[in-house]
Amino acid sequence: MGRDYRLNYHLMPSKGWMNDPNGLCFYHGEYHIYYQACRNSAAGNGSAKGWGHFKTKDFLHYEDTGIANVPSEPFERDGAYSGSAVIKDDQMHFFYTGNVKEKGDYDYIHAGRQHNTIHAHSENGDRIEDKHVIFYNRDYPAFCTCHVRDPKIIEYKGHYEMVLGVRTQSDEGCAMLYESNDLMEWKYLYQIRSEHPMGYMWECPDIYEDQGQRYLLCCPQGLKKQGYDYENVYDNGYFRLEGDTAKDYRTLDHGFDFYAPQTMAKDGRTILIGWMGLPDTDYSNPTVSWQHALTLPRELHAEDGRILQNVIPEIAEKTVFLGTASQSVHPKQMRYLFGRTDVLDVSFNDIHITYADHLFTLDLSKCGQGRTQRHLVLNALECMECYVDESSIEIFLNDGRETMTSRYYDDFDVLTAVSNVSYQEYEVPAFHIQKEYEI
Repeated sequence: MGRDYRLNYHLMPSKGWMNDPNGLCFYHGEYHIYYQACRNSAAGNGSAKGWGHFKTKDFLHYEDTGIANVPSEPFERDGAYSGSAVIKDDQMHFFYTGNVKEKGDYDYIHAGRQHNTIHAHSENGDRIEDKHVIFYNRDYPAFCTCHVRDPKIIEYKGHYEMVLGVRTQSDEGCAMLYESNDLMEWKYLYQIRSEHPMGYMWECPDIYEDQGQRYLLCCPQGLKKQGYDYENVYDNGYFRLEGDTAKDYRTLDHGFDFYAPQTMAKDGRTILIGWMGLPDTDYSNPTVSWQHALTLPRELHAEDGRILQNVIPEIAEKTVFLGTASQSVHPKQMRYLFGRTDVLDVSFNDIHITYADHLFTLDLSKCGQGRTQRHLVLNALECMECYVDESSIEIFLNDGRETMTSRYYDDFDVLTAVSNVSYQEYEVPAFHIQKEYEI
């Protein structure tokens, strides 16, 4: 049996498949983190996907309650797909896509697929029940194909908004916005489109606001590579919103493994968690009993039209964790901080990072399982912060103005950083999952 490469301080499944984070919310003193899950298949092709569930009070200790959302109704027969949560009147409300794939000779774009928008509830977050459909395919505007999914609920100016990702009949990606006063009755507002076509489908839409400016986060599928832009099969990024127009698209994370991010707002801050993976890649992961993980939680800020991401203080500002028992830090469980430089050449064992002539390069050719290089053009490299785990690296450049996230797989047990510039090295906090349930 080969090496398992299990992560030390990132959320990952005990077994099986993990993808999109779902339903991020805070309820009764705990943060709830759901995710797309298929516990009986590490390839994600076993039984219909449901929602796995972690909860935490401090982002250091987690409880795994198993599968919280099991596809149990005919309108979600082939999977409880991505969605979100909102708290109203001290009750947890969930909105997500119920997937049904008909048998027959269909293209599953214009016919043969049901993407039903479902409203459900939960008493404590551990089990999601009381499900009913609020939108069938026939309820969406005529410009929509069967691909309408991933409802995200946002509280906004005394009411609620729902944003949905869409593939149109003309194969153009966009989003739709609905509003409601009570989460029961929904009114269609408008279609959100970019000034120029940006791919054929916008998955996992979300809306983030900072200082009165709203941004649409989404994952456009179908962007063609342009120089060093859009190197991945599917991109992830954000637009600046002006009414129903999405402008000035920027990639959110430039690494090999980042997709389907979702936000939650609590106490004046917005926290983002992404899927540390990507669909339909030509590279792979050697882990045979489990697949994929979630990124570290990141706090968002906006500055001059750009969204900045930084690891939340609960993790970034900790160097020692004092728990009920002493816990050692794994040798690879390290954080590195580099200062301003015009030329950078640093290696973490087989991970190679360079910066020269304004080009930043992450090279995983020796340890990427098919991952080669990803690039980013910078005006200057002011600073770089890296969180390196057993088989993942998260890179934050220029105080979070740019990021790169990736999985990697080397044969070293101890992590060594070799660089031509000085750096500081930190331990990251201990990480603990209280219990895991078999499904």
